[in-house]
Amino acid sequence: MGVTLKVFRPFFIRLNLPYSVKRGEKFALQVLVFNYLESEQDVAVTLKRNAASGFNFLEKDSSGLEKKDQSDKASNVAYVSVPGGGISKAVYFPIVLTEIGQIKLHVVAQADHAADAVEELLTVEPEGYRVDRNVPMAIDLSANGTVQKTIKMDFPSDAIEGSKKARIDVIGDIMGPVLSNLDKLVRMPFGCGEQNMLNFVPNIVVLRYLRATQKNSPAMETKLARFIEAGYQRELTYKRDDNSFSAFGQSDNHGSTWLTAFVVRSFKQAQPYVYIQNEILQQAIAFLNSQQNQENGAFAERGEVHHKDMQGGAADGGYPLTAYVTVALLENNIKNEKAITYLEQHLQDVKEDPYALAVAAYALHLADSAKKDEAFEMMESLKIEESDGSSHWALAPQSSRKARDTTKYFYQARPVDVEMTAYSLLTYMLRNEMNKALPLVRWLTSQRNSQGGFSSTQDTVMALQAMGSYAEKAYTNDFSLQLSLANGPDLQNFTISSDNSMVLQSYELINFDEPIELEANGNGMAFIQVQFSYHRQVFKEDVPFYCSKDLREVRGGNRMQLELCCNYTRPNSRSNMAVAEIEALSGYKFDNEEMNKLTSIKDLQRVELEKDDTRMNIYFNPIGDVPVCLSLYSDMVYQIADQKPAQISLFDYYDPELQMKTTYAVRQSRSLQDSCPDCWPSEEDSRSQSLNRQSFASRTNDTR
Repeated sequence: MGVTLKVFRPFFIRLNLPYSVKRGEKFALQVLVFNYLESEQDVAVTLKRNAASGFNFLEKDSSGLEKKDQSDKASNVAYVSVPGGGISKAVYFPIVLTEIGQIKLHVVAQADHAADAVEELLTVEPEGYRVDRNVPMAIDLSANGTVQKTIKMDFPSDAIEGSKKARIDVIGDIMGPVLSNLDKLVRMPFGCGEQNMLNFVPNIVVLRYLRATQKNSPAMETKLARFIEAGYQRELTYKRDDNSFSAFGQSDNHGSTWLTAFVVRSFKQAQPYVYIQNEILQQAIAFLNSQQNQENGAFAERGEVHHKDMQGGAADGGYPLTAYVTVALLENNIKNEKAITYLEQHLQDVKEDPYALAVAAYALHLADSAKKDEAFEMMESLKIEESDGSSHWALAPQSSRKARDTTKYFYQARPVDVEMTAYSLLTYMLRNEMNKALPLVRWLTSQRNSQGGFSSTQDTVMALQAMGSYAEKAYTNDFSLQLSLANGPDLQNFTISSDNSMVLQSYELINFDEPIELEANGNGMAFIQVQFSYHRQVFKEDVPFYCSKDLREVRGGNRMQLELCCNYTRPNSRSNMAVAEIEALSGYKFDNEEMNKLTSIKDLQRVELEKDDTRMNIYFNPIGDVPVCLSLYSDMVYQIADQKPAQISLFDYYDPELQMKTTYAVRQSRSLQDSCPDCWPSEEDSRSQSLNRQSFASRTNDTR
């Protein structure tokens, strides 16, 4: 019979910390002292500090105003008497945050008959908004020899001081970055039925690849299968009564033909690894068949079209959608002859449309259509070949493509360009054209984000599927590379071989103004990425979104009401699905109950909180030119003064570079002594603290 042992500490302290604060903000650190001893305890609570602590103490000057303590004061002490029997009392330490990063707070409580010490980290973020950059590349030594590369970290001159970070990652397997970041392949919320598939499909791709290359282990198989099962169960919550799937399940007006086809494809791919109820697959396929025009064979989309490129410009059944559904059915061993005939008969209609051609060429190859070679040649005619030996497809003609703005929040290829290039790579794999495929692989790997994914769901899922298919065929365990790196005075060497090909090797870079010189020797391929980030204040706005905002203080500033109205600025047009990310002011948390009322607003599909209720994610149906207005409420939980502006972003999910960023702030920031009167004791409390200090010192001396 087992024995249960309960351990209880009768005296302890706890720090009350927010999710994060910003540099330069003033923060009243609350320390709670708990006393479960029988007798009252006089307690000295000490916050320790050194030159590297990242904060300064705040004190009052002779006029009663706050000031930074510029001395090298090593600690501040607060005295409090805490009655016994489970009573707690709070003391406060006013500080100002001076450094970015994880700030260590070391607090010690000493009483007559007990003591405790706590060390916790407080996240201090830079001002402004964050920009993430990633420079990935493939090092190809398949013909032996030596490769030399130079990479520059292009930090802008207005990058906020102290916000720069940089790192280089090296790995020997094309799927390695994916395996290392399965839970965070894109920097996006995961609140709808399509986005949930990012927790599902990549695990299938990786598990299939590991099995094909015999790199799997029982532990990894179990882990990936568990992820797949969890994604499957969550996706079922987006299933509707008519057996279709949609982005927000029953709350949508109609099921989505496109998302149902996506689910049908993905569930079929998962069947070898976890139990997928066949009845659910067959019901979803029956829904797809019910959406087909029985006269011409095209499939229709009656649900909300969040992905406009898939619609193909035809409300009653676009060519790309029909190709997409045909692929889903073929991968379920169903050959829909009417749909295939429709694709064949209208192939010439899309000869100028690279997206439609890419999906159709793959569908016609899966169907072994007599038109597959014609589709392939049409697709090839639109291929863009770059000077670095890579190739890809782009929705906009090369002559009209604008130079990419490297200062944007997202700095990657358009998701639709990645998606169509992935379909083309899959077609190459069906044709077994490995040499032609390599330039596509080079381009796709050069577009990855630092987590191994891409910008959104469809581009990430399709690119990983395509690269996984290529990697299975191109895999070899006979390679060994040596990579040397120089960044200013810093040197680092890496060895990549079949023994560690799936191990991500990383090195932090600190010489930001110096180039990174790389030299690789040996044979085989390696994949390198330099990821760096920074914050900046000014955001270049050249996007079709606009948000007006009005912040109102309620209850003397203890509650904030943010009035927000957002619209799409292009007349007579709508966005793809749009997502807003709204940050609470430091020290505040959004009101969950008020947030749940927002779902009744037309054009809002879902609202959720994350980061300990300090960030709200709002999913819009495609936004039009009529403003969508909402009221957001947040409550003060922590005493913070001199608050920096809070960020608001609104972006097109399928083209995240179309992003608006703005901020909101209080009109007049309250001082810390106004928001936290307990931070500085009154004269009477000061006299009491002085007596406590003398009494405590006397008893301490008596015990020595």
